[in-house]
Amino acid sequence: MSQRFLLLGVLLLYSHAAESKTLLEAMAEMPTLSEAIAIINKDKLLPQLMKTFGFTAFIPTNEALEKYDGAKEKLFYYHLANIPYKAQDLPDDLNTQLTGNPRLYITRIPNGKPSISGWEDYDYYVNNAKITSANHIAQSEDGHEQVFHVVDQVIAPTIAKPVADGAVPPAYMNPDARKLLEKPNLYGLVDEFSITDFEKRVSELDLLDTFAMSGKNTFFIPINQALNPIHDKDLIDKHVIHGHIVPKEVLFTRTVEGTTNQSMSLAFTDNLKVLINMEKVAGQTEDQTAYYVKSNTVAGDTSHTKGYVLARIVKGNIPVKNGVVHLIDRPLMIVASSIISYLQEVKGQLSRFYMLMKEYNPDMANLLVSKTDLTLFAPSNEAFKMVNKDRLNEIMHNKEKISKLLNLHILNRHLTIDEIIERTTHEIFQEETRSYGRKLYFAVDDHHGIPTVSLEGGGVNATITTPDIITNNGVIHIINRILGIPSQTVYEKLSTDPMLSLTFNLSLQEGWNERLKSREEKFTLFVPSNGAWEQIHRTLPSAYKKLFMGEFPYHVRYILERHMIVGHDFSLEELAALTTNSTQRGGIYSERLQMTRGKIYFQARVKSKLGETTSSTESDIETPSNTEYYIEWNGISARVIRPDVECVNGVVHVVDKVLMLNRDVTVSGGSTGPAAAGMTALLSTLITVAFARALHHH
Repeated sequence: MSQRFLLLGVLLLYSHAAESKTLLEAMAEMPTLSEAIAIINKDKLLPQLMKTFGFTAFIPTNEALEKYDGAKEKLFYYHLANIPYKAQDLPDDLNTQLTGNPRLYITRIPNGKPSISGWEDYDYYVNNAKITSANHIAQSEDGHEQVFHVVDQVIAPTIAKPVADGAVPPAYMNPDARKLLEKPNLYGLVDEFSITDFEKRVSELDLLDTFAMSGKNTFFIPINQALNPIHDKDLIDKHVIHGHIVPKEVLFTRTVEGTTNQSMSLAFTDNLKVLINMEKVAGQTEDQTAYYVKSNTVAGDTSHTKGYVLARIVKGNIPVKNGVVHLIDRPLMIVASSIISYLQEVKGQLSRFYMLMKEYNPDMANLLVSKTDLTLFAPSNEAFKMVNKDRLNEIMHNKEKISKLLNLHILNRHLTIDEIIERTTHEIFQEETRSYGRKLYFAVDDHHGIPTVSLEGGGVNATITTPDIITNNGVIHIINRILGIPSQTVYEKLSTDPMLSLTFNLSLQEGWNERLKSREEKFTLFVPSNGAWEQIHRTLPSAYKKLFMGEFPYHVRYILERHMIVGHDFSLEELAALTTNSTQRGGIYSERLQMTRGKIYFQARVKSKLGETTSSTESDIETPSNTEYYIEWNGISARVIRPDVECVNGVVHVVDKVLMLNRDVTVSGGSTGPAAAGMTALLSTLITVAFARALHHH
């Protein structure tokens, strides 16, 4: 019996061995890997190795190999590790079969997907290549387990080119960042990618050993051209060198896409604190897509300015023995570039804004060179995809309009993100722009302790995506919209503006705000800010509760329609013009406006030197900055705190008070609203008068 079981076991083993496939045979079943097989079979040794030993192999697809323009000889030795691993079991790094056994670096990123066969809940990257199909099991002819994973890019090694005598010094076969820095010509880093100037400065400071630090690190090295604008090389000191290194993290470009994580640089000390992060900026085509690195000096000193410095990665993902190297077009931490130099980058993320300025308003470009202490809110290239193209085209070909549009993005002073956050509380912090009479209004959403700064200008809400890019003549904040070209209806504006959320929530009752979606009608709306409603909450808590509990939509409609004009989209200038021929009422020149529900007064008041306000006449309305505007009803004066929020179907003016009294929400007996309450009061008065007359006659 035991002999039968032994024979059966031998037969099963033989059968399994006969059915199992080697790595190359398993690959042959996938047509998308045919090019990889062809390259492997051209090598004299590699096919036999892959038949004989256990391996983990990372195999690029035909499409990936077609895009790769590097040398393919010996390429696949860098795609093989001699221990078989499934994707979920991969270590942080693997030694490969290429001469010198250079490393591959593994990055795992949770993706929120369910794990079906053990690996799908993570995205796996091998250097900068993503595993798209994992855990294909094979077996060598000698019975060793083999595993291969399909990747979407060729994993390019850092290979030294032979010197004049045809030999590569052994120490440079598997270089660390120091050896790459010392002998860049061995690795093809010449001409536009030459880094000899940075190496010279590192050597002068005796910091070459810093680039030989063991472990897994990320190094950013400026090319020679990046250092040309820096006339004082002493600006590149020890701390700046350290600010180009992220220790204990290997950051390949694709592994940081979609994240805002900041890593501590080597220049993160007790007194000086510099953070590093990378981001992808999509272009109109794949070739125009770029990756950037930002240094964020969160705590500076007399020699190192607080703020961001932005550099483009011109050649990235160079694997080395102790991590990865990226070549950049500007040194980090150093404020040596002007505003215009950031805009002029051909592949930069602000290039479309620069071209708009250069082609249609060259005086603006001159301003950004000659003037100091400016703040520029620069729309990214992505912002141009969001704008109404016809409207932009119309503005571009009108000299006055394009000047106003561009100047709306510029302040005549240096404004940092810290100051915006500090000065913005419940209400909007505002700043005059270079566009006459137009302001920017700022708000901060401190969600989960991470402040997001938004601004509104010319009816457009934008978010600051990259703040505080410090230049030698000002500061740049990159924003995600072009200001001054509105694309939203009044409804959409109310629904997206954080300062107007309470009014919007009220206006939802019984679909009252549906009308505001219409692009066929025009509206002028005086919208109470969130702060205005909070004041009602404090002073009329019962009325506030009734309005917001959602059971009294008639009262809500009655109050909101007191703030609305239908059929006209009056700008502040047009409203102010109405007061020119206004009548005097109580010593104040005002103009009555017919609202959807009743009438209110509009007033323009000139601020006195003591900060008080007086009524205005035609002669004393000099400039927008010394005039305040109010709407008045039943003794309530609401100040216009954000005028001229333009929409495609109207204009919104934000006010700091709600035009309402407690009686607007009085609910008693059979009354159904303010009108009913008013009618009850009128009837009561008539009865009282009639009764009094009867007594008199009697």
